Amino acid sequence: MLTLTAEELRELTQRKHADAQRAVLDALGIHYRTLPDGKPVVLRSTVEAALGGTMRTPEPQLRL
Repeated sequence: MLTLTAEELRELTQRKHADAQRAVLDALGIHYRTLPDGKPVVLRSTVEAALGGTMRTPEPQLRL
């Protein structure tokens, strides 16, 4: 996926509310765009570049 999911954004920022998420992203120096409802939209590549690594998307778990 090109952008972080809502769950990934919550995990990264440790915040549920959009205004708090934006504050954490600002503090981390991660660039984002804001949707009309105030939610931040973050490109996955931006996070990877800012944090100096790659984010792994969890693979589905096969349960037997």
